[in-house]
Amino acid sequence: MSSDEEQSWRSLLEVSIAKSRKTRGSNYVQISTVEEGEPRCRTVVFRGFQKTPVHHDLFHELDEKPCLFKMCTDKRSKKVAQNAKQSVAEIVWWFPKSSEQYRVRGNLILVGGENEDRALEIARKELWGNISDPSRESFLGQVVPGEAYEKDNSIIPVGGRDDDGKVLVPPDNFLLMLLDPMDVDYLRLTGDQYRQVDSRGPSGWTKQRVNP
Repeated sequence: MSSDEEQSWRSLLEVSIAKSRKTRGSNYVQISTVEEGEPRCRTVVFRGFQKTPVHHDLFHELDEKPCLFKMCTDKRSKKVAQNAKQSVAEIVWWFPKSSEQYRVRGNLILVGGENEDRALEIARKELWGNISDPSRESFLGQVVPGEAYEKDNSIIPVGGRDDDGKVLVPPDNFLLMLLDPMDVDYLRLTGDQYRQVDSRGPSGWTKQRVNP
């Protein structure tokens, strides 16, 4: 049995992230939603794994590591309406340095300001404070993403901060976006090619080596 076969997808991914930490753009992932039976894919920034309290409905760990993929999105974007009709989405994450690919399928969860879950609302506010100033500014404009172009003449606070430099409260259109994984397909193309499929069931995760 190879060392790969002894590891879960979560442990494999931890190593892949560490190897590519200094590679520019290594935290970009592609996420696909569904609209009327057709895929809609775009690139988003992976913001880490979201931790939740042990008693929380979304508490999900593997090898003592959190498994919820953390991202953010604009409530006005089309993926939000697509998610309302079909919550299953898939991430593809390619690591060019190690020639590894992860395909992660799961339920996409969107958390806005009206959410009454305290743990998730705290997570949303923390993410808002942690993203870059230009990223915050992108959520404060008045134009709707994906609509016909129009110049945004709204006054956007620099960096999403007030006059004292304090980060403003997140706007209603800023959403915490979480992917709760159900299936992970891992592929390594270097050396002896290796592919592994991990699936989550009622009793936890199982893994199986398959042909590349």
